[in-house]
Amino acid sequence: MVTEKLALHIKNTSYEQLSQNAIYEAKRSLLNWLGVAIGAAEHESMEKVFHVASLTGSQPQATVFGRKEKVDILFAALLNGMSSHIFDFDDTLLETVLHPSAPVYPAILAFAEKERRSGKEVLEAFVIGCEVEARLALSVYPSHYWRGWHITGSVGGIGAAAAISKMQDLEVENTQYALGIAATEPTGLREMFGTMTKPFHPGKAAMNGLLAGLMGGQGFTSSKQPLEAERGFIKVLSEESKMDIITDNWGEKWEVEKNSYKPFASGIVTHPAIDGIIGIQKQHSLRAEEVESITIFGHPLVKELTGKTEIFTGLEGKFSVFHCVASGFLNLKASVGEFTDEFVNDPTVKGLRGKIHLVIDEQMKEDQAKLVVKLSDGRELTHFVEHAIGSMDQPMSDQLLIDKFIDVTGTIISVDAKHQLIEMVQRFETLDDLTVFFDLCRPLEKGNQV
Repeated sequence: MVTEKLALHIKNTSYEQLSQNAIYEAKRSLLNWLGVAIGAAEHESMEKVFHVASLTGSQPQATVFGRKEKVDILFAALLNGMSSHIFDFDDTLLETVLHPSAPVYPAILAFAEKERRSGKEVLEAFVIGCEVEARLALSVYPSHYWRGWHITGSVGGIGAAAAISKMQDLEVENTQYALGIAATEPTGLREMFGTMTKPFHPGKAAMNGLLAGLMGGQGFTSSKQPLEAERGFIKVLSEESKMDIITDNWGEKWEVEKNSYKPFASGIVTHPAIDGIIGIQKQHSLRAEEVESITIFGHPLVKELTGKTEIFTGLEGKFSVFHCVASGFLNLKASVGEFTDEFVNDPTVKGLRGKIHLVIDEQMKEDQAKLVVKLSDGRELTHFVEHAIGSMDQPMSDQLLIDKFIDVTGTIISVDAKHQLIEMVQRFETLDDLTVFFDLCRPLEKGNQV
């Protein structure tokens, strides 16, 4: 049976069996995830969930990255999963547009802090949890996604449950229960994109997976074939039946090795167009008033996922390729500052946005785009992006990831803390005690910032 075989893989896979490249990407994933989680820690949606945690009497057990307050481990998983996805700046497995870290690292780190686990155990659990969610995503994609499921939420909780099962060294039967408990509570409708509920999806998946792992550890029963059964996860939530993907060739390669990291804080399918307009601007330094029109030729998913034309909030801007291209044109970037409510509603930005058009080209790949800029003086400028920065073919370098971490964490933590965290993540497998790591992820008093 598929779930039993998967549980055996989870149980029997050790850190020593993981490739060096998988560990390397797990650490890159951690740094990237940590930066965006800290960076969004003060977002208004976080305040609302903190208030709910307070109303329910949450006890201080685990760190919320970028915050002074601690909460219980379930709320920590929820809040940290949310914050890491608020900016839409987290990592992506491009084959299925799954964001692998946001549902899995929050569950692992909350558990690790409470149970005083090592960096090596964290990395081992992440690679395994990532492997489970990625393989499951591949098994249900594309119909699952096209039906309207937010795949990060729906499969992410099962990946988190796998990771927590590994951290507890559960027996195969208990791991099956944990996977089943997580499989029965998929999270995330794509209808929620552009609202506070989209980042809630990976947060709730992390919370669900942590709870499922703990319940499975207590022998709380579920179906032992929750993934493959006729009324199980795959057949109910997709039109695919690619069961072999879930368990075959386990250990020959690791899905985390394919992870990609965003240079822009928006939907991944907007990145080729942003890359293209920045390429034009770096060469020509155009002014908005010179532009007659900008035409984007892109993959069909660009319209499906980021075709919003009427936008009023920063969150909505992340799902408007028109706003993303306007941002790249005006500021040569599309980072956190380009997705505030103020920037979205700026008259200059709105004016330029109105000149941008999208044409779907079925021949375009997801990491490709062509930009055509027509100017009022009659000139026409064209730029084709073969592989966008951040894609598998043009990955972000270690230095670019470090720069992103320093930038996105802003003034929430000190400059000294930033550099200490970068150094610690680079040798995370050597850390037997993570106390200092968690302390550094909490802000100093504002007046004491270095």
